[in-house]
Amino acid sequence: MKRWLAALLLCGPLAGFGQESLDQVMRLLAAVPAVEGDFREEKHLAALREPLVATGRLYYRAPGFLRKQTLFPQAEDYEADGDWLTVETPAAGRRQFDLNGYPQLRPLVEAIRATQAGDRKTLERFYRLEFEGAPASWSLRLTPLAPEAARYVTAIVLRGQEARIASVETLEAGGDRGVLTLTPR
Repeated sequence: MKRWLAALLLCGPLAGFGQESLDQVMRLLAAVPAVEGDFREEKHLAALREPLVATGRLYYRAPGFLRKQTLFPQAEDYEADGDWLTVETPAAGRRQFDLNGYPQLRPLVEAIRATQAGDRKTLERFYRLEFEGAPASWSLRLTPLAPEAARYVTAIVLRGQEARIASVETLEAGGDRGVLTLTPR
């Protein structure tokens, strides 16, 4: 009887609790039509003692627009709108990529864009999802499903509160990592 009760507690309501919380967070995120915030990004590279730091602005507009505008240390602009990614840097100028033709880029864009859109279906197309917490404080670990993406990234961990993504940590296959911290405007 005790074993049955323990199995029921472990596999029954508690197992669904994380899924219910994930669904609730996805609904909260999906209800946000637009986000504008400042970011600070630290890239921790094995070859360097100190992280590389960049700052700028992040914009999101439902359902499929995401722009990361780096202002320091040098201007860079990444804009994803639907299936297109536009990259603009001083050195290379402006370039456009059809995300459907770049299986290594699409999952990286969708990690932030689909999460902010509350689009669980798209996230599950590219990642294995591991959710912890409750809407007040949550963590979502995304592990790439496609080998093309897994060659570059082992996982992306998003942390947030309610309908706000507070940080995005990218764990790279080579051991480097990046941490993007977001502050709403």
